[in-house]
Amino acid sequence: MRKLYINFCLAAALSILMSCSDPSSQNLNQSDERALSLVNNFTESFSTSWAEKNAKAMGELYTSDAVRIVSSRQTPLYGRELITVEFESDFKRTQSLTSITAEPTVAKFLSSDLVFATGTFSVVDSDDNMISKGFWGNLMKIEGNSLKMLMESAGDATPRGMNNASLAVPEIRDPLYEGSGMNLINEGVASYVLSANNGDSQGIADLFTQNGIQAVSNNDSILFGRESIVDTLNAGTATEIKLDAWSYGYRELGNSLAIGWGGYRQTSPSGELVEFGQWGNIWRITENGLKLIIERASAFSGE
Repeated sequence: MRKLYINFCLAAALSILMSCSDPSSQNLNQSDERALSLVNNFTESFSTSWAEKNAKAMGELYTSDAVRIVSSRQTPLYGRELITVEFESDFKRTQSLTSITAEPTVAKFLSSDLVFATGTFSVVDSDDNMISKGFWGNLMKIEGNSLKMLMESAGDATPRGMNNASLAVPEIRDPLYEGSGMNLINEGVASYVLSANNGDSQGIADLFTQNGIQAVSNNDSILFGRESIVDTLNAGTATEIKLDAWSYGYRELGNSLAIGWGGYRQTSPSGELVEFGQWGNIWRITENGLKLIIERASAFSGE
């Protein structure tokens, strides 16, 4: 009996030792603390590579099939190669003397290898003058012991409306999405547009999961939960602005999760264009259609 007990203890100790030494076992830890630690490590690498103007290192922070949706562009970028080329171009021009800081507010596991996070960012010049600031809501994938960006969705804050210089730039659109899941995402977008144009704050909030997040450029802050979304919408100034929105892409990720992205425009009652931009959202697929885990949208901020 004593021999059996000793063998059991040895086996248990060996199991613990193997789990501690095996990096894959860390994937079992899906705590918010681990998610935030991974995201902080990612944002530190992002800021460092940006400061060093190392476009190749920036590109390596993205998955090979990543989607990049940022307000300085009118259409998404697809894949690590094109994203790297874009950084090379930016670093030679407007971003040559800038640094970026990203602060995560929330980070959570959505599955064993997917982490989403939202927060704020700021870009300053060499004299610490603010160039831009805003919100981001990104989906990242664990590869090895670190995160890679699967979908980046970030944009400048515009609480007072779209910049006139950006508004004067002619609109550019990508082809509409027509692939797998097209009906599902189009129904989700159409429901949002209908509620927005009817001034139905509760209808918009009901399109989110219970703890859904809204990180849109024209709000003063990131909103957490349906109640906060409803209260903020109800407190806003009533307008007759008409919203139109459409999808550029949709991707199901398993575990009832999906990402989608597209464009939008807003017009006045007289038909005058007042804002246009992009959105990149994370959804949960339910029996009642798509529910927003996070909505991230921003007006075009380029010139």
